[in-house]
Amino acid sequence: EDPLESSRFFLKHGATTILPTFYHAMSKQDMIDGAAKIRETSKSGAGRVMDGLYMEGPFMNLGGSFQNQIKWSGAIQKEDYVDLINSFGDMVRVWAVDPDRENVEAFMAYAKEHTPQAIFAHGHSGATFESIQALKHYGVKVRTHITDAGQAKGRAQGTPGAGGDQFALYDPDMYAEIICDETGIHVPPGLIKMIVRTKGVERVCLISDHTTCGEVKFKNDEAGGIWYGPDLNYDDRGWLAGSLMTLDNGVRNMMTHTGYGLCHAIRMATLTPARLLGIDHRVGSLQAGKTANLIIIDDMVHIKKVILQGDLSVDDDELKI
Repeated sequence: EDPLESSRFFLKHGATTILPTFYHAMSKQDMIDGAAKIRETSKSGAGRVMDGLYMEGPFMNLGGSFQNQIKWSGAIQKEDYVDLINSFGDMVRVWAVDPDRENVEAFMAYAKEHTPQAIFAHGHSGATFESIQALKHYGVKVRTHITDAGQAKGRAQGTPGAGGDQFALYDPDMYAEIICDETGIHVPPGLIKMIVRTKGVERVCLISDHTTCGEVKFKNDEAGGIWYGPDLNYDDRGWLAGSLMTLDNGVRNMMTHTGYGLCHAIRMATLTPARLLGIDHRVGSLQAGKTANLIIIDDMVHIKKVILQGDLSVDDDELKI
């Protein structure tokens, strides 16, 4: 609704590159209109932090949060994805897909041809290890927020299935996104340690999955398997629906939950995702010739100054642009 205000918010928290996300609660026209607004806003000022789109919708699994708002049920239709790609395909960095959606392979083939700059994420799916592996050649490179994007069913009662999480951990080429919230609700600290130990900091991307849906009114329902987190977001049913955190918090949480140092945690929020997206030739690290995006922080990642494309943009919590 207000990409400039969102950009300013994230910039104050040290983010110099963000990917706005469209979800399956948005209609096709909502997405087309939203992309046009983002395209224009990203040309100047704080809006320059926006560097493309992460299409978490509309072609992922239709389960999960915001069930009362889903607008993309049924098989994937060519008319829909052609319209989306014609309108803003050049802006897409990531297409998130459910390998079990009907006609998903036809979409992936078309998107690979017409949006070659984009990669695919497998997420929000109960797909099996084998079905994900079969689609890898289209450019599937990352697991959407690992451990919180659907699980494959086991073959017998009480047994685990092998699905998206397991494929991401197994395949050395795959990256894994982690929502590292304060109380370890999305991913418990023990699992975070295992994921980072298995994949390495070179294949783990810290993300915020920040979703603001108005005032959060929620109380614990531990008996029902729902726990409250101070930096998390919930939908109208009380289901976990993204977070309210920013990546400065995420880096601090990663250090707290795992014992990894600042340099490793920062890398998971900077160079690693830049390499995943294929934009590390210009952002993600400090190197001559790269874009002058810099943050000045203390040892606990409290933001002191932010320089965006060479411009001092935040100084002692005050926006300058």
